[in-house]
Amino acid sequence: MKISKIQASIIKAILAVVALAYLVYRLVTFEHWDQAGERFSEAFRGNRLYFLALAVLLISLNFSSEAIKWQRLVNRLEPVSFLKALAGVLSSLTMAITTPNRIGDIITRGLILKPGHRLAGTGHTFLCILAQMVVTITLGLVGAATYLPSNDYLLQDKHDSWMITLSISITTGLILIILFFSIDRLSGFFQRFRWLKVFHPFLLALQGVSFKDKSFLLLFSTLKFLTYITQFYLILHFFGIHIPPFNGLSAVSLIYLILHFVPVPTVGDLGVRGSVAILILGPYTSDVPAIVFTTFIIWIINIMIPAMIGLVLLKKIRLETVEAGASAVSKQ
Repeated sequence: MKISKIQASIIKAILAVVALAYLVYRLVTFEHWDQAGERFSEAFRGNRLYFLALAVLLISLNFSSEAIKWQRLVNRLEPVSFLKALAGVLSSLTMAITTPNRIGDIITRGLILKPGHRLAGTGHTFLCILAQMVVTITLGLVGAATYLPSNDYLLQDKHDSWMITLSISITTGLILIILFFSIDRLSGFFQRFRWLKVFHPFLLALQGVSFKDKSFLLLFSTLKFLTYITQFYLILHFFGIHIPPFNGLSAVSLIYLILHFVPVPTVGDLGVRGSVAILILGPYTSDVPAIVFTTFIIWIINIMIPAMIGLVLLKKIRLETVEAGASAVSKQ
């Protein structure tokens, strides 16, 4: 759809205001500010600052992994530098924060591409997010398989519960991986319907991606997943919650698995995030405020800071304008 430069500026301004308002709202409505000073001073006195510092440093690895995935695919459409791909990832996060299950991310990331490639770019974004979903569910199930048997009251009277839960999780994960590598067939099936013609560039983008490229997506999706569960684990230590690595990372994997299926905005409601974390980490600690602050800090470093950067980058994104459309016609 062709729009004027003024309309494009208005749209971007509205989107930016909505995103910024949401971030401010989440900060203002955080219910535990009265305990923040005490808990942070306690953490700093305990010489645990390096846990926080390392978690913050991992932000770059988190978003670089996503940018590298997307860059690899959209380079099939047009040359895209790593920095441009990273800008697309961050700006799309800004737009995704008010939409459930990253819908806004899928729609807006391709806006950094040329107008003729944006729908195909949306298809590549969908494939990147699909790869992340496969990894999150697979490793989340593995986390559940190791978490449940370690808490006997959850699986009472279950002999060999470890092998049962692990077998189920691995089988489910393998099925998801096989379906991911078979996405071409599903895309080809939907292209048979003429009434979906407008979406054919999107569907075509799902085809022709090699086995090697799909393996690459899964590899970097795994790196990203391991990065943010490590961040969560580090922040737990920052607030004085010491859980053995095996149990702690399994529990955090399960937390992210549950949050993946909760239909809340992409950033997730802090209350929901905190409630899920309290439920899963309850067998290991009774320090509820520390769990809540952990979810809050993770939200700050993985959502708010990158989204604020994305707000700055958003103004550099050019929406399709009347002038761009006229230029394309003249070339024909």
